[in-house]
Amino acid sequence: MDDDPEEAVLAAATAAAVAESGDGLVAVLTLGSLAHGGFAPLVSDVDLALVLRTTGEDTAGRVHDVVQRTRLNAPGVLAERLSVFWADSDAVRHGPGAAPARLPAVDRLDLIDSGVLRHGMDVRDGAARPGRETMVAEAAAFAVERFDDAWFAGIADPVALLRGGPRPVTKTVLFPVRFLHTLRTGEIGRNAAAAASYATAGGAHRELVTAAQAWRTEGLGDRTVAVDLLSAQLAGLYREFVDAHLDALPENDPSRPGLAALRRAIDAVSSRTGGRA
Repeated sequence: MDDDPEEAVLAAATAAAVAESGDGLVAVLTLGSLAHGGFAPLVSDVDLALVLRTTGEDTAGRVHDVVQRTRLNAPGVLAERLSVFWADSDAVRHGPGAAPARLPAVDRLDLIDSGVLRHGMDVRDGAARPGRETMVAEAAAFAVERFDDAWFAGIADPVALLRGGPRPVTKTVLFPVRFLHTLRTGEIGRNAAAAASYATAGGAHRELVTAAQAWRTEGLGDRTVAVDLLSAQLAGLYREFVDAHLDALPENDPSRPGLAALRRAIDAVSSRTGGRA
């Protein structure tokens, strides 16, 4: 519906992209849960992809300007969650090349399979789908970059993590679950499917995973229960993610040293929180 707040953000972002790039803008597509389903207003991002004729060193700055203009024209919490991916047509169809882009393999697959064209010309015809190995390698690299000291501070202190509300809590819990789903299946780790398959497979931390999926739509509920689950199972869930990726990656993968360091950090957190493996 046109009066949905998320639609207002998407419309404002599309207009900002047209104003910024003009004829250099090939297409605008909705991605993520707004495209493939499962959008949760309480926690979800608003994902958009810009396909450009060319990209260069200034493209990231120009996309940042699009985001800032959108937040001015459609202010609110959903605009603050706007996440814009971008690439040229060749990168959409064939994966990353020499030209700068922000379109990881899992998001490129989402664009190919589920992206909703909002503006311009659809460039997906004949696109090569990224394979499981590529997505697994990128997940490992993402973890090494993203799971830093600040991230682990939330794992080590569930009470502090909960103060941020359901969005940071559910993202922290479900990120590794989504990656594990991709590792097992080669498919996009969408929250509901990833959580359900983890629970169905009898995952060791399924109580926390199932609770986190409910928190996405229902809120956190009893904070005491949430603290207990996070303290008992969150560090172990991250250990499971790291160990599974270490097992899957080849010996020469550049992410292996970083993952090993993450494993040591997880063990240190677990020893402080009393979490189980």
